[in-house]
Amino acid sequence: MRVSAILLAAGQSNRMGELKGLLPWQGKTLFEHQLHVLEASNLSQIIVVTGFESKKYLQLAANYSVTLATNTEYLKGKCSSILRGIDFVSIETEAILIAAVDQPTDTSIIHQLIEALQTSNCFIAVPVNDGKRGHPVLFSANIMKDLLSIREETKGLRYLFQKYYTNVIEVPINHSLINLNINTPSDYQNALDLNNVK
Repeated sequence: MRVSAILLAAGQSNRMGELKGLLPWQGKTLFEHQLHVLEASNLSQIIVVTGFESKKYLQLAANYSVTLATNTEYLKGKCSSILRGIDFVSIETEAILIAAVDQPTDTSIIHQLIEALQTSNCFIAVPVNDGKRGHPVLFSANIMKDLLSIREETKGLRYLFQKYYTNVIEVPINHSLINLNINTPSDYQNALDLNNVK
């Protein structure tokens, strides 16, 4: 399956007080960790969407085989970054993986999502850990028109989950990263402790 990944790294990290993507994670920055995982997942395309202080990310991204997209309208919210990333998605893509720089993931999670979407007739594959849906999320290119219509005012990607609730496959994966969100310094410390990360 030809999969394009969109890595969202455009936000201001206001609650963290510093760029989340530059925080240390497993010997790299969070940003580099995500790029490394995406590259190791043998995807067809990796698109990185930057915005706030994008130059800091662009220097790091130069070491990876990625397509760079700058979202000058990042203040409008996450949807604007997703839409900017979709602008660069190949027409041959069969699925789009949406990942965020502050939600570290793993190749095993990505591979299981791809397999689940590929072997089902569903449009959306979402990982589930401990009964809770998490990230990243994989969308079939069959609903590309719907992806292009997302707006903050209509709850963004949540709208697609509501519209296609009978076509969502939940993929049980026993991995703590699935539910990890790093928004504040305490979130970050808890994430380090939980995953024994240096």
